[in-house]
Amino acid sequence: MRKTVLLNCLPLTANKRQILNSFFDEYLRVLNLTLEYLPNAKSSTELHHLTYSNIRKTSFLPSDVVQEARKDVWAKRKTIKKGFKRCSIRLNKRWFKFFETERCTPCFRITYSPRKSFVIPIKRDNGYNRFKDFLKGGWETKSICLLNGKIAVSIEKEYPEPVNDRRYVVGVDIGSTTLAAVTVFDSQTSKVVKQLYFGRDVAVRQRKYEERRSKLQHHADKGSEKAKKYLRRLKRKQRNFVKTRSGQIAKVIVNLALKYNASIAIEKLRLRATKGEVGKNGRKKINRIPYAQFRDFLKSNCLKYGVPFQEVDAYHTSKWCPHCGAVNSGHDSRNYALYRCKKCGMVVNSDRKASLAIAVKSLLERTSQGLTNSCFVQISRRRVAVNLLVRPDEGDLSGAVHLTQPLMESPLR
Repeated sequence: MRKTVLLNCLPLTANKRQILNSFFDEYLRVLNLTLEYLPNAKSSTELHHLTYSNIRKTSFLPSDVVQEARKDVWAKRKTIKKGFKRCSIRLNKRWFKFFETERCTPCFRITYSPRKSFVIPIKRDNGYNRFKDFLKGGWETKSICLLNGKIAVSIEKEYPEPVNDRRYVVGVDIGSTTLAAVTVFDSQTSKVVKQLYFGRDVAVRQRKYEERRSKLQHHADKGSEKAKKYLRRLKRKQRNFVKTRSGQIAKVIVNLALKYNASIAIEKLRLRATKGEVGKNGRKKINRIPYAQFRDFLKSNCLKYGVPFQEVDAYHTSKWCPHCGAVNSGHDSRNYALYRCKKCGMVVNSDRKASLAIAVKSLLERTSQGLTNSCFVQISRRRVAVNLLVRPDEGDLSGAVHLTQPLMESPLR
């Protein structure tokens, strides 16, 4: 598992500040020089061959830092147009060293050129105390990133992968209206133990932020500096709110899994809508979902507390009926929040049903891999066809199902 800790720097002396500024200026020069060759390169390797030799002859930067500059240019090749004006410098373990002085001041020794280095002192605040706690817990520092007055430290720790053989499964459906709809499913009795909704306030607050940002953007386009200032502040406030709530909800779900000694399953999605796929309002809703951030919070907490975590294929999880096994459109045309089966007439909340389907599919994939014989999915012998949850080229997964009893999912009529 990997984390990033942000450390604040103490004020530098004039000499150190001059060295750091020259380091950043040279890195910016290398970035923009590499950018000039970008149109002639078809790959990152080809860009390396076009630029590396000339840059190494004229720059005092270490070879690894030149390589990082080339990687930054290639990563931003689709968005950068007029050149780099700001940058951050990423350093591997060869070019920095963490230590404490005789007065117990934490410092990073930075090597900015072969056999040339300077020291950046770190402020002893809550961020540093958190970093020290991680080091005491067995985390290792892998790389650092120099920012303006701060240092972002990347730390890693290996956790053993927990065995996924648990009776209960927590299925998590991530959506635009409700961030996480959760179903706790008992694989041995085929009963839904509990269903909960988390993060409805996220969508509401996101919508309010967007409305306010739209008004500020209107004034900023007319040249209002005050509007631009408030717009930057509001963007940062929105980003912090979404990040905080995603972490809080992920922690609550992991605590729920610990309570039932359950595993956690979510869909493997690509949540980035483009023009032509859905309408303008639909794109806004989809692109506001913090899927990757929430998934990373959930995964890191699962590793930390030893909870099995599984990402399942999203095939038909929103369309499958848990009562009769039919595949319908994912949402009712009259009410987007409902799922209506055209075959058996079952009407149920679409997020609740999708989280149940995710839990069932997690059990299907787990049992097919031979991890356990005690966990199986009990589906009605007369009606439900679970193979509709499986892609045609993965039909062998349906053989992992034990057909005995119907799922305990009550239809709402």
